[in-house]
Amino acid sequence: MAKRARKATSKPEQDLLTPPPRGLDLGQFDSVEDALTKIEPGDRYLEVGKIAMRDGKDGGGLPLTLPVLFWFSMITRSQGLHDAIVREIAQGNPHSVFPLIRAFAESVVLVYYVSDHPKYVTALIDHPRSSGKEGPRRKTIQALIAYAKDHAPGMKDVYAHLSEAAHFGSTAMWASVTPTGEGFTWASSPRWRSDEQALIACAQTRELADAMTDLLTRFAERYVLPRPDEPGH
Repeated sequence: MAKRARKATSKPEQDLLTPPPRGLDLGQFDSVEDALTKIEPGDRYLEVGKIAMRDGKDGGGLPLTLPVLFWFSMITRSQGLHDAIVREIAQGNPHSVFPLIRAFAESVVLVYYVSDHPKYVTALIDHPRSSGKEGPRRKTIQALIAYAKDHAPGMKDVYAHLSEAAHFGSTAMWASVTPTGEGFTWASSPRWRSDEQALIACAQTRELADAMTDLLTRFAERYVLPRPDEPGH
């Protein structure tokens, strides 16, 4: 249902919207339907998990280390977030999509950091209150984003854009309200403001999924199946 109200603002609609992150390739998709097909997770995370079965191993022979447990947990988390994002994009629900993509982005930058600092996993295994003042300290999300800037220089802008939607910022404010020349229209049910907005979500999801797949594969090479000349991970 859409409602129309009289004279709410004289500002043009585009001035009220958060600009999309720079560098997103929306031309890779022919339509929203095409984009949804291309960002389906399929077996991408299962294929990463199969690395644990290399050389006939079934996972039982892997070292029971915190980095290994982190790797398995992050595979499952990535699958869950990716599935949910695609489902909610198809449902036309940006109120769910962008917070989910934000959580996916946070997971990506966390893997960047843990890949270089595997001992950091000790800060993740217990709730901070359980660790006490002497326990390991967790990094802020901004610190993790700053660390990942050399690998993902656009992440700061992407995360700022996602935060405007995840928090009640400008993206969320105007998600259901559209200014018009006479006033504004309001949609009582979630919907995409435009196909472009849905394509932005699809492009962000695809970039994050590709980054996560690559990160988890390289993480496995370093910590899950260490080479003989690299013991002790």
